[in-house]
Amino acid sequence: MDIRDKYTQEELEEMHDEMLDEVYAPFRIGDVDFYASNILANCDPIMYSISVDEFADFLQEQEDEE
Repeated sequence: MDIRDKYTQEELEEMHDEMLDEVYAPFRIGDVDFYASNILANCDPIMYSISVDEFADFLQEQEDEE
């Protein structure tokens, strides 16, 4: 089954963001925490989109192996 049929784009982005935020510690400035997913999405939206696509490809590979 195609991973993009199994999950919506929003679900893929949410899972991608959770993965990034688990891998990278929040960046703290003063009393404010910034999360990797938000930093990437806001500072480089093209790279964010590529990262989500690569994450979807990874999920597809996992799905195909099962």
